[in-house]
Amino acid sequence: MDSLVARPASQNGHAESPHMRIIKEAFRASVDEGFEAGLDVLLRDAREDCEFRPYIASDRVLRGHDAIRSYYGEAIASGTDMKLNPTSFHESGDDVVVHGSIRVARPTGGFSETQISWTYRFRDGRLAAAGWRPRQAG
Repeated sequence: MDSLVARPASQNGHAESPHMRIIKEAFRASVDEGFEAGLDVLLRDAREDCEFRPYIASDRVLRGHDAIRSYYGEAIASGTDMKLNPTSFHESGDDVVVHGSIRVARPTGGFSETQISWTYRFRDGRLAAAGWRPRQAG
């Protein structure tokens, strides 16, 4: 895991983009320091009007830093624990797509682990939207 998110800034002679560095840093912080640390990294480089579609929120859309922090803060305070496991990072234009899995432990004692893909969309150099979808085979 550490080698995946802590790769050198240059691969195959190409420097990583600022977008890729932000996303990798957010996942590194989440894995090493906990979910909230990763969220802090994302929001540091996010537009004030950014939109998040969290895995744990069904079809809900969170808009703006305050709503995002509040939602995740309440979930964590209630006992929900989220562990992210990125397996690959890809960039296409203004999007960074991360394939991996998320394990969610609920305060009731149940848990789920799902393979998903996160998509992070940047606009004017700042994170504008984050969402997920079930991971496609292949």
